[in-house]
Amino acid sequence: MCSAMIKAAPGDDLTALRDKAFAAFRTECRGKQGNLDDTKSCSFFLESSNPAAATFILQPLRAPFRLDFEVKTLRSANIVLAEDETEVSVFAWITIGGWSAQMSVIRACFVHDSPECQQLLGGRSQHIEGDIVNGTESRPFWIEFKHGVVTVGKGGQEEAFLEWDAAAYHRRNISTPVYLGISAWSYVGLSADWVFYQFCA
Repeated sequence: MCSAMIKAAPGDDLTALRDKAFAAFRTECRGKQGNLDDTKSCSFFLESSNPAAATFILQPLRAPFRLDFEVKTLRSANIVLAEDETEVSVFAWITIGGWSAQMSVIRACFVHDSPECQQLLGGRSQHIEGDIVNGTESRPFWIEFKHGVVTVGKGGQEEAFLEWDAAAYHRRNISTPVYLGISAWSYVGLSADWVFYQFCA
């Protein structure tokens, strides 16, 4: 685990503080022994598709796991966690910066014509924050899956901004390995650049 500290200067607004935090995280944590290592990273570029489709990447993940990554997109960075490399086996659908880049959520499945999969679950599975993703710079995040609970946080911050108990919702133990998929939402011209720092194939 790696974290970085910053100091606020008089007059700093939230955007300036966020930019400082991202820069400090990249400097402190990237490429150091036992932390994020650029030599082991893998990159993916996705164009939007309609309907949105999950592209499964990385090695299968054994729980518990933590995954560090960066994404550059104008809005709607989508990650799915699944019990197989199929969309119907998805047990958690994470959207960072959806709803015109204003809200992040975790949902229960990834079948687009299913009302259950579109349902917002409330509580800590929803987080309102504008500009959490950006179309011109990569932003760091992490995902952790432990004891059936999915948490999502920002790079350089210990506290998660999303948390959801997938095992309790689905009323069963989630089997492992877990397969990870990414998706660019189906807006015309929307793309996403991803970099992952563990479990590259």
